[in-house]
Amino acid sequence: MVRLIILIAVAAIALILWHKISKTKGEKRKKMILWSIIGSVLAILAVLAVTGHLNIITAMIAGAVALLPRAIQMAKYLPFINRLYQQHGRQHGQQHKQQNARQNNQQQSQANAKQNMSVDEALQVLGLEASYTEDDVVQAHRRMMQKVHPDRGGSDYLAAQINQAKEVLLG
Repeated sequence: MVRLIILIAVAAIALILWHKISKTKGEKRKKMILWSIIGSVLAILAVLAVTGHLNIITAMIAGAVALLPRAIQMAKYLPFINRLYQQHGRQHGQQHKQQNARQNNQQQSQANAKQNMSVDEALQVLGLEASYTEDDVVQAHRRMMQKVHPDRGGSDYLAAQINQAKEVLLG
């Protein structure tokens, strides 16, 4: 019975708000809609907090975070959002081209550095002495890669240097 009374009260408040919002115009209408939404969200949060069901909000947030990438992909099919997406894409595309150019320059400089690695530099990178064996190179390579592998938060450059050192020493 109490739930029914609460439901009727909420419906009455929503009806009154809808009536007031439909009669107003312009900027005042936007403010009323905004404050109605904010008030509704706060009221729902208060009721959930009092009843101990606030974990529902946590689940909804987790679901929203999981579905957000898909929603963004689907939103680009809406005409208005599609125009915004295309405008942002053009701006982002120019930035992306500049970033790719910088990365290509870095990769070329790294490639030049790799081509010029000597045996002494390779020994120094792997921490070996001149009297090394093939097993020493493999073990040193494995040990170093475990420390600096990019999948474990290491540097791509250092991993490339270690791989190049192994190639130079094993020929």
